[in-house]
Amino acid sequence: MEQIYAFKKGPTPFFTPQWTSELDDREGFHRIRCPLCEWQPTASSVWACYSEGTPEPFFGGCGTLWNTFETRGRCPGCSHQWLWTSCLRCHGWSRHKDWYVEEDGL
Repeated sequence: MEQIYAFKKGPTPFFTPQWTSELDDREGFHRIRCPLCEWQPTASSVWACYSEGTPEPFFGGCGTLWNTFETRGRCPGCSHQWLWTSCLRCHGWSRHKDWYVEEDGL
């Protein structure tokens, strides 16, 4: 299986969005982690909107760089809703929704 890295050369983004981290404040979630290796992203972790070689249906991508968990997988550049997210540590692909671990008792 071909591995795609976050900074693979692709289309130039229309813009680079500005954001503030709210990862720890999301209601109903204790943490966010890779379902394959348990790696936890930080506010400075970034992904690229580039779909070649991914489990996503091919659409090209706009090249925007952003923290996918700030928008629950929606690209701020082209509004594509990503259903899959790659881990920046193990490079495996998992369904985006599987990265969110619900806190027990909520």
